[in-house]
Amino acid sequence: MTCSKKMSLALAATLFLSAGAVWAQSETSSSSNSTQAWRLTGTTVRLDRTVDARTAKQGDQVQAKIDDTVKAADGMQLPKGTQLMGTVTAVEPFQNGTASSVSLRFDQARLKDGKTVPVKVTIIGAYPRDENQLAVYGQQTMGSAPRHVPSQDRFDQEPGVLSKIAMTSRVSGHNSATFSDSKGDLKLEAGTFFQVGIAPRGSSTMNSGM
Repeated sequence: MTCSKKMSLALAATLFLSAGAVWAQSETSSSSNSTQAWRLTGTTVRLDRTVDARTAKQGDQVQAKIDDTVKAADGMQLPKGTQLMGTVTAVEPFQNGTASSVSLRFDQARLKDGKTVPVKVTIIGAYPRDENQLAVYGQQTMGSAPRHVPSQDRFDQEPGVLSKIAMTSRVSGHNSATFSDSKGDLKLEAGTFFQVGIAPRGSSTMNSGM
C-alpha cells in the first residue's frame, strides 16, 4: 500500500469515526440500581487471546495487556505491560438467525511482580489488530483514550469499525462490554485494541447489569 493511499484511508477513518461510528451518551442516575461516581482514567489495551462465540463458555478467563503506564485516581499506578484479568460473563452463539454475543468483565489488574489489584474497567471502543486495518484504525487514527470517563456515560459502537461486530457498554454496568454480531459467530481476535476506562475498585461495587 502506498503512503498516499494510507493517508487517504486514515483520513477516511477519521471522518468515519467522527461521524458517529463510536459515540458516548450520558445517562441520568434515576435508576433504582446502586451507583458509584467512578473516576475512570482512559488507556489502551490489547486482547491476549482470541474469544470466539462458537467455543467460548461462561466463566472462561480473558486477559488484555496495558499499552502505557496508567496513573489513575486515588494514586493507583499500573505500569505498561500490566495484565487486565477477567472472565466471559455471558455468551450466545449464532443460531436460527439470532445474533451471537459475548460479554466480558475485566476486574483485576496483575502487576509484573504477580500482585493483583481489583479494578473497574469499561471498554469504550474496540479496533482491529490487522496491520493493514490498523493503518486506518490504529492508535494514530482512533485518537488517544480520554483522560477521564464520566461515570454516567455509555458507549455504542456500530459494525464497521471492528468488521461486523457491534459493541455496547456503560460505566454503571456490571460488564466491561458486550459484543454482538448479527451475521454470524463473532470472533474477537488476539491483539484486538480496546480503549478502556479504568479505576481502582474499592469495597463498593456495582450491582447493575448490562
